[in-house]
Amino acid sequence: MQQRFLYLWLTQWKVDCHRIVSPACGNETRQSPKADVPLIITRVDPKGVLVCGLNGAAYQAGLHGAMRLSDARSILPDLTNIPEEPDRYQSELTRLIQFMDRYSPWIAPDRMLHTQSLQGDAGLWLDITGGSHLFGGEAAMLGQVLRDVQARGMHARAAIADTAGAAWAAARCHPDAPDQRILHLPRDHTVAARFPVSCLRLTDDILTLLSRLGLKRLGDIAPLPRANITTRLGPDVLQRLDQFYGRLPEHLSFELPEHRWLIGRNFGEPLGDAVTLAQAVEAMMAELCERLRGENLGLRRVVLRCIQVDGHTHTIAVTTGSPCQIELHILLLLAEKMPGVDAGFGIEQIVLYAPWVEHVTFRQVRLDQKQDDSGGTIALAQLVDRITHHLGADDTLFYPGHHASHLPERAAVRQAVAGPVKPMRLDNVSLPRRPVRLIDPPEPVDILARSDTGTPIRLRWRKMIVEILRAEGPERICPEWWEHLDRHDFSLSQQTRDYFRVCDQKGRMLWLFRSGSFGQDIWSVHGLFGG
Repeated sequence: MQQRFLYLWLTQWKVDCHRIVSPACGNETRQSPKADVPLIITRVDPKGVLVCGLNGAAYQAGLHGAMRLSDARSILPDLTNIPEEPDRYQSELTRLIQFMDRYSPWIAPDRMLHTQSLQGDAGLWLDITGGSHLFGGEAAMLGQVLRDVQARGMHARAAIADTAGAAWAAARCHPDAPDQRILHLPRDHTVAARFPVSCLRLTDDILTLLSRLGLKRLGDIAPLPRANITTRLGPDVLQRLDQFYGRLPEHLSFELPEHRWLIGRNFGEPLGDAVTLAQAVEAMMAELCERLRGENLGLRRVVLRCIQVDGHTHTIAVTTGSPCQIELHILLLLAEKMPGVDAGFGIEQIVLYAPWVEHVTFRQVRLDQKQDDSGGTIALAQLVDRITHHLGADDTLFYPGHHASHLPERAAVRQAVAGPVKPMRLDNVSLPRRPVRLIDPPEPVDILARSDTGTPIRLRWRKMIVEILRAEGPERICPEWWEHLDRHDFSLSQQTRDYFRVCDQKGRMLWLFRSGSFGQDIWSVHGLFGG
């Protein structure tokens, strides 16, 4: 599975932290933020008092990070400054990581910005591999993240890419709209080639040297011979370039949340073969299921992540159709995907996480404890899980089920095997005969001749002339008015249907209906009876 990273760039992190706690700072509030009053954060340094954070108004006025406070006041004499409070920023970052856990349990803060940046910004990496579909896709997830962060009173930009370095660069340099900064490499190489060389997270000395050489964009460096890059610019440029395109791994220090259903194991001696890896996963799964049984819960989704010593990660996700507490069943599902995990130079960390748990319905278990399943229901659920596991995420098992609706196209639904049961039709309601085969959508027909009562006696259907020998009806079916409450005139006559059961010259039984307004009726075939 291709890894995907989301980088969240908090552009005014330090100023936002003060505004969240004290809304009066900078004349900004979380409800009505205003950016017309310049505000800076200062730090006492052996070189003097330096600017280490500023808001948008101060930046537009010509101020920047790392400049002296005296120089800033020479530009803006009425400038408001607040002393730096590292403890406050760290506590707010911890709360933000806990809040972002709803999107991914693997969150890594950008420690370089927290320790070295004097612009007052911050950043977070989220490993969203295999989880963006839960939020409607990557674009919808990106927009939701930005809305949630901005609702907390923070200025932010975000992007999604295949590597951590590419996501970092796209959040700052991608030209698209905020909720469309999505980069797929190498498909979007032309877009990435227009990024400035600063997107490689190089030191200021290397960036100055690149500028002198006329190498200003990523596309200027990528085609150069690798040996010349190392000789003239050093090894850092080539390393960052390979990390950007995914040719080299980048080890991120994830801040795992203190979640009840998360188990992590670090190994001083890395696991080097599949046998020891399976034994470790089996022990962790037994511990997780024991916790779930103590709370009468069952997991619906479990994620296994194996982290190698060189930073490469392998993620396996398994979903069950019903809450499961049986570790043997989960291990069987995981075992089919475990051969795809490459130990490489060794696995130093394993994380087992159950992001989706549900309460388990009470059931009687065997007293002898010789088998885990307690009946046909559990066995059927496990069978469905194994079949679904083989079919893949896009294929799901269904069976035909009844739905409480008198409309023919809504009377039968595709019922998930392990999902909630749809409301059945009422037993005391008797309906006329229904066709064994429903044509969806209905096929239009041309009426060639009618009887004295207006019933068709000859029609054209599928380029064939059909002679009607016998007709029964009509049966009037009106639309469900509670589904059309937005219609002010309540005029649903055009959606009312009159159904007829007709027999043609070949003995076929057709289900015709007439719809439309008076004088402009439209006839269609909606079903075929047996015989």
